[in-house]
Amino acid sequence: MGKTFFKDFFGSLGLNIHEYSFEEHDQTIAYSLSVPFASTLVFAACMKKQDAPGTTFRKHHDIAKGLLSEDDYLLTEILMNPFTTGQVEKIRQELKGLLALIENKDTEGLQGFLKKVRHNIEE
Repeated sequence: MGKTFFKDFFGSLGLNIHEYSFEEHDQTIAYSLSVPFASTLVFAACMKKQDAPGTTFRKHHDIAKGLLSEDDYLLTEILMNPFTTGQVEKIRQELKGLLALIENKDTEGLQGFLKKVRHNIEE
């Protein structure tokens, strides 16, 4: 009955309701939060204090500041999710491939990579 009450209540507010098992929840959190969090943390770990006019650097900097304003326990809980390791491994593999393209000055390969990335973000 409690589940029905909350589902009806939040539904009446126009909120989207998703039902997940604990494992599905952890997988979704790892994908939707761990990937951007890890990417932002790596960016922030590599950055130095410097202006970069005419770029999106400031936007990325602001995202990193926002992320790091979160509670450390919350960040730890999200990053210690059992499915985060697999997601971060995907980041590592993509970075490894991108680095190889850059090191080899593989213009055609890089264009293929950019095409894949653009396809990934299409709505």
